[in-house]
Amino acid sequence: LFCRIVDRGSFSLAADELHITQPAASQQVRSLERELGTVLLDRSRRAVTPTDAGQVLYRYAREIVDLHDRLRTEIADLGELLAGEVVVGASTGPGEHVLPGLLTAFKREHPGVRVALHVDDTHAVVERVLAREFELGAVGAVSPRPDLVAEPLARDEIVLVCSPGHPWASREWVTLEELAAEPHIVQQHGAGVRTVVEDHLRRAGLPPERLNVVLEMGLMESAKQAAIAGGGVTFLSRWAIGPELRHGALVAVPVQGLRILRDFYVVRSRTRVLSKAAEALLDFFREHYAAARAPEG
Repeated sequence: LFCRIVDRGSFSLAADELHITQPAASQQVRSLERELGTVLLDRSRRAVTPTDAGQVLYRYAREIVDLHDRLRTEIADLGELLAGEVVVGASTGPGEHVLPGLLTAFKREHPGVRVALHVDDTHAVVERVLAREFELGAVGAVSPRPDLVAEPLARDEIVLVCSPGHPWASREWVTLEELAAEPHIVQQHGAGVRTVVEDHLRRAGLPPERLNVVLEMGLMESAKQAAIAGGGVTFLSRWAIGPELRHGALVAVPVQGLRILRDFYVVRSRTRVLSKAAEALLDFFREHYAAARAPEG
């Protein structure tokens, strides 16, 4: 409970996740503070933060949680039969377009393993991996963090698209200056596509702040539907728009001097010992990525 409160910066969020009431969570922390004879959490700010004593407790408590997880994993792995459950988190790109096929293929090879997939935005997936809610995560953009391990999962291209009725639908290409002025649909902050696109635009000499943003539409699907409806141009993953491009609901528009390739990544906590089932799934991802890239070498 104490680790979850520190991780979330909130009594109420931690209590909700552990299925207890907020007063019960507060009472448990007050009892711990009485036992140790010191204040462990600073409650004076909007986000709850650990005091110096709380930082010490958090460090040791996290080690205890890690040891407990390792104990359960090693005992569960004593059996030779690969079984159990793997909880995977994913951002919308890999979660809706890459993982369903991969997880189905993995399940055929390992019928005794149950896989649960949860879709969220990239930032939330990473945080929930580090909070040990997910054994593995799949995301479209990763910021370097010392407690996170990232490996490539699948190759993707992010393309600019518009509706077939848009003036750009018949263009061979557009310039960065034209892109800056055109009404633009973006995904919410924390979305992997937005992060990658903004990074590439900066490197191409176009600060994202110059874009003429007219709609902010959450994640991939809402941005796609807004573009189909004629709300503006937007950047989307090719994985997400194959049917729309084939059937003419969207048109890909090349941008002069800009090509955005990225890898989707599988991420895990550096300090967590993976279950045998999660290790098998990670190996399966590695083999699939190597096989998919082999012709390029």
